[in-house]
Amino acid sequence: MSEVTPLSAIDLPPGEYAIVEALGHRTLVGRVTEIERFGTKMLQVEPLFGDVMLGPVLLGGGSIYQFTPCSADTAFARRPTKAYQLPGSIAATIPPPALPDNSELPSFLTEGGEGSDEADEVHEPHCACPDCVGF
Repeated sequence: MSEVTPLSAIDLPPGEYAIVEALGHRTLVGRVTEIERFGTKMLQVEPLFGDVMLGPVLLGGGSIYQFTPCSADTAFARRPTKAYQLPGSIAATIPPPALPDNSELPSFLTEGGEGSDEADEVHEPHCACPDCVGF
């Protein structure tokens, strides 16, 4: 996919949609198709992420733990919107224009700009806020 076109629930291409859970605690939400590759039947999933549909991911039948067919609207509502919600191998394929900004990261992983109040903020010892805990 060379061009990134933002999608909405009504813009999704026709086809079957599902929530697919695979071994390794991987959950993919997107358009699904049964294809034959390498002499065997496989599940092709075009994962939804944010406002884009990513390139196809192939799963062997033995690695599918649960397959939940759903409507395109449900798939769009359940799609991941943060990079950490995708398996690493799929997150690596997100086209640069579709990458999320750093707002999902805790402040200690982002650089505070000149004169930033965040850089001067002091937390109490044993603070349990997401910035100090890391999640």
